[in-house]
Amino acid sequence: MVWYTDLRNRDLFTPDERDWVSRRLLELRTHLKSPPGIGVPTKTRDASLIIGTWNIRDFDNNKYRHGPRRRESLMYIAEIISAFDVCALQEINEDLGPLKQVMRLLGPDWDFIATDVTVGASGNRERMAFVFDKTKVKFRNIAGEIVLPKHALLPDEQQFARTPFMVSFQAGWFHFSLCTVHIYFGSDTKDSDRFKRRVAEIDYIAEEMAKRADREDENYILLGDFNIKNTVDETMRALTKAGFQLPPELFPSNVLGTKYYDQIAFRTRKDEVTFINAGVFNFTKSIFLPEHYDHYAPVLPERHRDLKSNGTPANRGKDKDYYQSRWLTWQISDHLPLWVELAIDFSDEHLQHNLSEDARQESAVAQIEYVENDEGELVKASPRIPRDDADKPKKRARKRKKPATPPKEKKGTARPNNKLTWKEAWDIFWFVATGKADEIKKLREEQDRQVKGKSKK
Repeated sequence: MVWYTDLRNRDLFTPDERDWVSRRLLELRTHLKSPPGIGVPTKTRDASLIIGTWNIRDFDNNKYRHGPRRRESLMYIAEIISAFDVCALQEINEDLGPLKQVMRLLGPDWDFIATDVTVGASGNRERMAFVFDKTKVKFRNIAGEIVLPKHALLPDEQQFARTPFMVSFQAGWFHFSLCTVHIYFGSDTKDSDRFKRRVAEIDYIAEEMAKRADREDENYILLGDFNIKNTVDETMRALTKAGFQLPPELFPSNVLGTKYYDQIAFRTRKDEVTFINAGVFNFTKSIFLPEHYDHYAPVLPERHRDLKSNGTPANRGKDKDYYQSRWLTWQISDHLPLWVELAIDFSDEHLQHNLSEDARQESAVAQIEYVENDEGELVKASPRIPRDDADKPKKRARKRKKPATPPKEKKGTARPNNKLTWKEAWDIFWFVATGKADEIKKLREEQDRQVKGKSKK
C-alpha cells in the first residue's frame, strides 16, 4: 500500500490539489482492482506471484524538457508498481533520486536493486532495476549483468547496447531468476544492420538464458523491452526459438496499442511453471484523461506549445493532442506495464511427494520419539530403520486412508499455450495493409523533428 502522507503536507499540496490527486488515486486504485484483462489480480500472501515489467520513459532526467514529473505522477507510478510483487523497470536514468522518491512512497517493505549506468551512445546512460515487496519476495544474493563473450560479439565487436540484468529471487517454494532487458531498437528496416543487431541481441540473450536454465535446472524468466514489432515478426521468433514460453494471449504494450515491445517469457523446470493469467494495465483509462486537459493546461511546458501573446493556445485541438499524446508519456510513460501471475504454493505437492504406498499398506504404529534412560529421564530416541521383519514395528488393523487435500487458492496450468490466434494475425495484417503503421511512424518522425527544432531555439 502506497504511503499518502505527502498529500497532507501543505508545503507540497494545496487543499484543491490534494482533493484532485486523491480523486485520481481513488480512480486509479479502482481501475487496478478491476477484473484481470482490465486491472491486475489481487495480491495473495502465499498462493501466487505477480511479476511486472515496465519501461518508464526516460525516468526522470527531463532531457527533452517535457517535465519534470509532477509529485502526483510519482504517486501514480508508485500505486501501479504496488500492484505487483516484483517489477522490472527499464529506462531508469543516472540520477536515482526520482526512483528513491517512488520507493519512499511505496514504504519500508519495498526495496530495489539497480544496475550501473550503461555508457555509450546506444546505452543512453540508462539503468535497469528490480523493485520488489520484501514481505513476499526474497533476494537470493545473486545479481549480475550479462556480457557477450568474444566469440559472440555483435558486428564491429559490439556488446549489448544496454547490458541485460539478472537477479535471483525466491517467493515461497518458488525459486526463480529474472533477467530484464532493454534491447537495441535501431531500425524497422529488415535488411538494415541496425535491425539485424536488434534480432542478434534477442537471439543471444534467449539462447544464453535457455542454456543456463537447462544447466542449473532453474526457473528463468526473461522480461523487459525487447522492441518486438508484432507477434509474427523475426524479433519475436528470436525470442521463442530458444524454447521460451509466452502467455497464451499477447498484448500490445505501447500507449498507442500498436506494438508488442514488452514481453515476459518463461524457461522453467519441468512441470513447475504454473501460469494463471497475464495482462497489460492501461493507465490512460483512469489518469490524465482527455477531459482533464483544462486542469493541466496551465502547467504544460510552453516550449512545446503554440501560444498566443495572452498565453492561450493558438489551436486548442492541437494543444490538447500534445497534452494527451506526448506530455502524458513523459509524466507516466509511453509504455504500459505488462504482468503475469504464477501459482507458487507447492506445499501440497511437497507433502504428497512423501506419501508411500508401502507405508500405507503396512500401517505401522506411531514412531517412538522419547525413551526413559537408566536415571528415569526422558531422552530423544534415534529413529530406527527396520532391518528385517522381526525388527519392524507392529501393524495396525486398518490401512491408512488417502489424505484429504485442501482446495487451491490459485491454480495454474503447467504450460501456457502461446499459439497465435486468427484474430491476432488478422489484426496485425490489417494494421500493416491499411497503412496505419506507416502513418504512425511518420507522425512520430514529425514529432521528433519538432522537438529537435524547438530545442535548438
